[in-house]
Amino acid sequence: MVYNCTLLQPNGINKEILFNFYYILIIKNMNAQTLLLTLLVLHLTGLVIMAGTTFVDFTIFKTFWKQFELDQEKSQGILQATSKSSRWIGIGAALLVLTGVGMMAITHGAFGEQTWFRIKFALVIILILNGILVGRRLGTKLRKTITDGDGNISFQISSIRTNLNLFFFFQLLLLLTVVFLSVFKFN
Repeated sequence: MVYNCTLLQPNGINKEILFNFYYILIIKNMNAQTLLLTLLVLHLTGLVIMAGTTFVDFTIFKTFWKQFELDQEKSQGILQATSKSSRWIGIGAALLVLTGVGMMAITHGAFGEQTWFRIKFALVIILILNGILVGRRLGTKLRKTITDGDGNISFQISSIRTNLNLFFFFQLLLLLTVVFLSVFKFN
């Protein structure tokens, strides 16, 4: 099988390229077991990206709260460090879901009927929704309160601090439970 691919060159001239690299090297020579293991590695990579970024965010927020008590002005720089982390968590979540779907397709849903997998799947959905609906909202509310607040904003953000601590505790607990279920695979 040969695929045609037209690439646009920087000088504006289209160049027709014929290649069968993708088909021969990747699909034809890769059996289902190799593809399954590759997807598993990418699946674990997505989990590590999500868990690692969540843990880093948690530690950065702990540092932020300590600095906030000492000097509110300097603490804003620490808060900026977390502004791009939601993108990494999203990448990890997307990788986790897409590779999970791929593994289910290759195994023809072999794990789908098992209790541990159903619980794990529900926890991953809760994990993603909690990050989007709760975590993002709390982070935005904190940033807005700090940038728009007057000189004494400590009282205004005490509830945000409590909710963020609960959010991170819940996220890390969910991630740990997902790993636990994946390792022990009870029925």
